[in-house]
Amino acid sequence: MSGLPDLPLRIDVPELGLLHCDCALRILPGRRWTLAGTLERDQRPVVAKLFLAGRQARRHFEREWHGFEALHRRGIAAPDVLYAGALDEPPGWLVLTAWLPGAGADALAVAALPAVLRAVASHHAAGVEQRDAHLANFLVRSGVAWTLDGAGIRTSAQPLPARRALGNLALWLAQFPPAVDERLGEWCALYGAIARPLPREDLQRLIDRARRRREMQHIDKALRTCTAFDARRTLRRLQVLDRRDDTPALRAWLAAPDAPFENLNADWLKRGNSASVVRVDIDGRPRVVKRYNLKNFGHWLRRCWRPSRAWHSWRNAQRLMLWGLPTPRPVALLENRFGCLRGRAWYLSEYVPGELLGAALAAADPGRRAALLDRLCALLRDLKRLNLSHGDLKATNLLVDQDDNLMLLDLDALRRHRRRPAFERAFARDLARLRANWADQPALLAELDLALTDAGLAP
Repeated sequence: MSGLPDLPLRIDVPELGLLHCDCALRILPGRRWTLAGTLERDQRPVVAKLFLAGRQARRHFEREWHGFEALHRRGIAAPDVLYAGALDEPPGWLVLTAWLPGAGADALAVAALPAVLRAVASHHAAGVEQRDAHLANFLVRSGVAWTLDGAGIRTSAQPLPARRALGNLALWLAQFPPAVDERLGEWCALYGAIARPLPREDLQRLIDRARRRREMQHIDKALRTCTAFDARRTLRRLQVLDRRDDTPALRAWLAAPDAPFENLNADWLKRGNSASVVRVDIDGRPRVVKRYNLKNFGHWLRRCWRPSRAWHSWRNAQRLMLWGLPTPRPVALLENRFGCLRGRAWYLSEYVPGELLGAALAAADPGRRAALLDRLCALLRDLKRLNLSHGDLKATNLLVDQDDNLMLLDLDALRRHRRRPAFERAFARDLARLRANWADQPALLAELDLALTDAGLAP
């Protein structure tokens, strides 16, 4: 049996009749399919979680089913279970729930935070712990967060102990962008009004730890086949792409990644010895291809044992996307390989029209210049909260898009520091490199220094 569903899929559900599934919501190949569909008899929209036949299928199915039962017994908002039981074709176990209209908490992001906090506080007060802390497991309707996943539910007869509640709450808050930490006192008060007061300092420490774990899990996921990404490894190449962009045209580029550079009419953005950059159209959509070159045999010998700069760019772009930090969306990663040795590599991302920060500041009126500096400082604060240093923070690596939002470019040297002193040194170098852009423009440099000081970022 294939690890992926062949949609549209028809399933004969005992007592309910035919179920037509035409949309995959989440896929764990060979393990679990989460599909959206409708029941033929009354056209009722439903969500089908199918646990594929295997040694662990029944155990995971029972966790899901019993988790929903526990939520309903405690009066926690969750979708009704329409069917829970075994299936003959496809072989496995099915939990069928009602489809709920509303917006996913993961799509609402920060706007969903109050509803999610109230839901988590209600869970804890009722002795419920959702161990699979994932925003996609909540749906928000009229300001109420409904719990969509029963598999991660663990229950107790008493409200959750303070230590477990603190750790579980940190897992939820760690999914939001680091800027929300500025209002952590407000979030603690909102939670405490339903459950119990929690120490802010301990919560912040646990949030930081949870963010590091979540980040590494996300980056690892971005390099393997899953719902969001398609990854293929052979002795000769590594290829990873975002499934949203998986088209014949993109596959054609992956088969011949150097073709845009050999085109006589190539739209060059950079010609360099170590890296070349061109703008291309794939499926009528503008993209940017960055090829990391190998200058000679000695350069290859130094680089072949290490992850490529394209590999670092892909990982770091995924890191920034996870935390809502602005950078062009990564589309694909490609490396030539010979076994464990790496060769030439390519990184494909969305093309974002705009102008570089240096040019934008030089041409801006005082009001726009102040707004751009404020956005620059906000970006730097987020990097600082996450212990991220850029490594080459010059004005040409900061793009101002058409809405005056800042986008961070050239991510191959970006890194997260485990120790704060090491980060502080690297961040100071970033600020020094940033200030050096305007060393010959004392008035603009003074404005930048004032903005950095006001934001608490002064070197």
